[in-house]
Amino acid sequence: MIQFAKRVDKLKPASVYEIIKRADEADLTRAEGDKVVRLFVGNPGPETMPYADIAKISEGILSRGPVPSLTYGPTEGYPPLRAHLKKYLADKFNIGTDDDEIIITSGATQAIELVARAFSDEGDKVITENPTFVGTLGSFNCYGKEIVGVDMETDGMDLDKLEKALAKHKDVKFIYVIPNFHNPTSWTMTLEKRKRLYELALKHGVALLEDDAYRDLRYTGDDIPTLKSMDTHGIVFYTGSFSKVISPGLRVGYIVMNKKFVDKLSAAKQVTDVHTTTLSQMIVHEFMTNYDYDQHILDIRDIYREKLAVTLKGLKEHLGDKIEYIVPDGGLYVYCKLPEHIDTMEFYQKGLEMGAVIVYASSFYVNQDAKSPYFRINFSAPSLKDLERGMKILGEVMKLFE
Repeated sequence: MIQFAKRVDKLKPASVYEIIKRADEADLTRAEGDKVVRLFVGNPGPETMPYADIAKISEGILSRGPVPSLTYGPTEGYPPLRAHLKKYLADKFNIGTDDDEIIITSGATQAIELVARAFSDEGDKVITENPTFVGTLGSFNCYGKEIVGVDMETDGMDLDKLEKALAKHKDVKFIYVIPNFHNPTSWTMTLEKRKRLYELALKHGVALLEDDAYRDLRYTGDDIPTLKSMDTHGIVFYTGSFSKVISPGLRVGYIVMNKKFVDKLSAAKQVTDVHTTTLSQMIVHEFMTNYDYDQHILDIRDIYREKLAVTLKGLKEHLGDKIEYIVPDGGLYVYCKLPEHIDTMEFYQKGLEMGAVIVYASSFYVNQDAKSPYFRINFSAPSLKDLERGMKILGEVMKLFE
């Protein structure tokens, strides 16, 4: 009898993929101009992807000959991209030192997976914010990690609870955090908390896995130093991605870590995909070096700043004070809290039926069966018109529970 391996036997698709499936099914019965408003995906807006530039860059790369872009490349990544990115991160964000190196990965998710696989064994404990990114939960569960969730506060992980967790669990291998515009909450960890988090990790001999996929998507306020920029002991693994600012389909991410870890992480990557797609890496490198990459980031911010404003206006107009939320300084989401008398799953179901689909927050918790009064709205992917329509529909859904 064919059986699944124990490490995947208990795995199940993330709830967000079930939501996508149900939205697709709902669209089959709806008129062309009345398709559901998809407020659930974490996709960048289609108008932010530099299609024409990517086409031009791709044509230029391929016209110079197929061998460099279509053959095998170094596992650590395309050398010109690694060199440029290392300098860019150091100059702009003070990320990385002479003791650090970069590996280009197939998206930031692979970077997270590599750390989980290379630095902890089955049954080892890892700590995450609770809630957190569903892809990370899936990766940790796949490798049989015991995930210890630490509750979130609106300014980041509850560090008093983290300190108690570290005192209780002596064998924690690393702590995973999303300090900037957290997914799903969009909350941002304060500088004071980042400093204390680093000191706690150092004190307890625990590594930090810093996921900074949303770093460039700040709409108000000043940048806050990363954990990696504070790292004088080589304990921080810093991951980033071009999925939110160029294209998720290119699958180009990266991880910055102390150079003594490069060989082992490269060996772990070799058994997964040998190397990240060379053509994609070359496209990203040329876009960063031969185009106005910084202006591109500013343009994206303007687009999302307007979409966020439309979303907030719609929430205020159609839901008023019936829900609670914190206006995010950046990222792609607004995290909303329903009144106690409303079941989040019922709210989601009515929204699906009426044409606006959200994500219920239980998907993002360590215990994915946990009940939560929160839901997440994505404002980056829908058009301005769809955002207006989606907020109006959510207001109509809310009236059903009055």
